[in-house]
Amino acid sequence: MNEEIIYSQWKVWRSWIHDILDRVTEEQADMIPAPYNNSVRWNAGHILVSVDGVVTNALGIPSQLPASYPDLFATGTSPKNWGDDVPSLDELKKFVIEQPDQLRTQIEGKLDTLLPQPFMKMTTLGEVVLFMFAHDAMHLTSMKDIRKAAIKNS
Repeated sequence: MNEEIIYSQWKVWRSWIHDILDRVTEEQADMIPAPYNNSVRWNAGHILVSVDGVVTNALGIPSQLPASYPDLFATGTSPKNWGDDVPSLDELKKFVIEQPDQLRTQIEGKLDTLLPQPFMKMTTLGEVVLFMFAHDAMHLTSMKDIRKAAIKNS
């Protein structure tokens, strides 16, 4: 597996996510238009928490994100239950762009590392990292759709 290509592609996906975050206001980032269950802000935080959780669990290393992020953005959470202490778009954009480089230093040369437990039938860190690209793409699409609906409704 060519790691340089993997990281390069990851950074492309993240640049597209960053572009969407650049095109929403703080107010639009929190809108949850029908039929969606989450907001642009939640989707951005969710992709960060998801890949961080997989990598840190597989390698037994500390999270690279603020301690509050899993409570806000993990699967099953909702912005409908948030208080006032949520990260700004600028903070999320910073992590969206920086996370691939931060995690690269942790996972470089370790993509064949076996996971402590299989994840959706995937058994190595590399398999899950590649899956996270699809996960990023899915949430990028959600963010685009939610943004369009939020603008239409505002």
